[in-house]
Formats: sequence, C-alpha cells, structure tokens
Amino acid sequence: MGYSGGIFVAKAERPAPIGELGVLVEKSFPGGWHELQLDGFPESSALREVVAATGAPALMAVVLDSDMAHVQALSPAGVGWAAYLHPGNAEAFGAPPLPHSPDEIVELATTWSAEAGLHADRDAVRAALTAKNTFAEETFTDLLTGLGITG
Repeated sequence: MGYSGGIFVAKAERPAPIGELGVLVEKSFPGGWHELQLDGFPESSALREVVAATGAPALMAVVLDSDMAHVQALSPAGVGWAAYLHPGNAEAFGAPPLPHSPDEIVELATTWSAEAGLHADRDAVRAALTAKNTFAEETFTDLLTGLGITG
C-alpha cells in the first residue's frame, strides 16, 4: 500500500495551511523552497491560500496510493496549470480530462517556473509528465527538478 495525501511545495517556511493535518516529511530546497508531505488531503482552496499568503508561486500534489498524482500549480500573477503524473493510472481512477494538452502544460509549467525565478528544463518537465516510475512521489520529485526546484 502506498502513500495517499497532499504534498505542498512553496517558497515559504510552512507552505501550507494544513489545519489539523500532520506533517509526515519536510524537505528544504535551495532558494527558500520547502516541501511538506501531509498526513491526509488538504482543502481544495489550500493552493490559492498558500499563494496569497506567501506572494509566491506554489505547487500542490494530491497523491493516491502512490499510483498517481494530480499536480496543480499557481502563481501570484495567475499562471496556473494542472497535470496528472502517471496519467494512465489517473484515467483508471476515473480522473476527469485536463483542460490543457501535454504541450500546453509544458508551456504553462515553464512560464510558472520563470515567474518563480527558476529555470525549467522543458524536456525534463515533459519526461516527468510521461514517466512511469513505481511511485508517483518519485515522479513528482523528477517534476520538481525539471521545474528548477532541486535539492
């Protein structure tokens, strides 16, 4: 059985309004970026709240049994995007279609990254969006690296 819960990444000490949710894992990245892996699922409004509170771009991944993740990103300027990691598994779980094509997601993700002051690698972002790792969390780490958030 894999991990199910939310993961936040933001440029803030405590990136998520986690309420009653416990923190399972905390990571720090260069440039003031932090990741919190939560014991449970955050409220749907949490990403907007994090961006408003920090004034910086942020990402949220909702992971289901380590099989897939629904990633959402948002910036203060309103650049937003969403993607499924392990999209075949997402489809099997009955996830609805995304509003953007894979090419559009890569473009939006690199724009988001630039607004965050990062340097995205388009090929690495594209590779993460189509990767078939064992755990969605591994693929999320690959996506972070592609976006320029590295440890």
